[in-house]
Amino acid sequence: MVPTPPPLVSSERYNLTTTMSASRAGRLLIAMVAAGLALSSRGASATALTGQPTGGIRAALVRTPAAVENAAVQTEASRLTAAFQADPRAMRSSAERALASGRNDATIAAFLKLRWAGRLSAALERYGAMLSFSDAPRFTLAAAGVQHYATQLHSGLLHDGPRRLIIVSVQGQHLVAYDEGRVVVDTPVTTGRPALATDIGAMRVLRKDSPWTMQSPWPKGSPEWYPDTVVQMVVWFTKNGEGLHDASWQPAATLGPGSQFGPFASHGCIHLTPAAVRVLFDWAPIGTPVVVYPGDGSPLASQALQQSVDAQGNPVSGIRGL
Repeated sequence: MVPTPPPLVSSERYNLTTTMSASRAGRLLIAMVAAGLALSSRGASATALTGQPTGGIRAALVRTPAAVENAAVQTEASRLTAAFQADPRAMRSSAERALASGRNDATIAAFLKLRWAGRLSAALERYGAMLSFSDAPRFTLAAAGVQHYATQLHSGLLHDGPRRLIIVSVQGQHLVAYDEGRVVVDTPVTTGRPALATDIGAMRVLRKDSPWTMQSPWPKGSPEWYPDTVVQMVVWFTKNGEGLHDASWQPAATLGPGSQFGPFASHGCIHLTPAAVRVLFDWAPIGTPVVVYPGDGSPLASQALQQSVDAQGNPVSGIRGL
């Protein structure tokens, strides 16, 4: 965890973005090269920001003998054959879900600049490309490889990433917070509308305020203008006005998939239930990584190209809020 940044004086703190000007009361070789280029130019290292990786399994993730990896895949193939021998369609469905999940986890890990992410992602894609095989032995091997490397990616993220981690899937409109691999918050959310989409990449908790009055950075008459709005708790993760906060005007039932296109979509912030934001507010110290990733199950290279933050986690997209 990095030290708490020094407080900004009023003119700096509230004119840096008027969104925060308010009264205060109390995420194949060519593909991997493309991903690497995108990450090196725009990725943010949340692990570096916090300096607190869990460090439990790093050596095994970074370099494992090929014979050991191959044996593990063969073992998984035997397990899948026994489990799905009467239902190959179910095996394919399971493998496709694992491929999408593994790609999402690879994206988060790459945004965090976890150095094993590229190797495991490349292996996942190698076996993923083999899912098109129609003969049972090769397809089963492909499914096993996908399952194995997807599991490796998820385990690595939980046990060799930052000790505390908040991840938000834009596609899923879902937030999960981990504390040394243990889930502390698992909740639907609403992110920014298409015109003011929540930034993509690795950011971090910068400040927390309770309560807070949101003031529109857009002038009255603008289609984005909104009246002064009080929220009970806000966990800021960018300097341009993006935070995790409650939204009393939004029914809880409207949070979740697709809500970024609905009537309660935000101006870039992330809406949560009061109960969820309360846990995050109390649990997440300054410096906690907040990784917003596309979450659409596409390859790492594709998701990495959607980043909108610089190497320090600062958005390059303009002001946001509410």
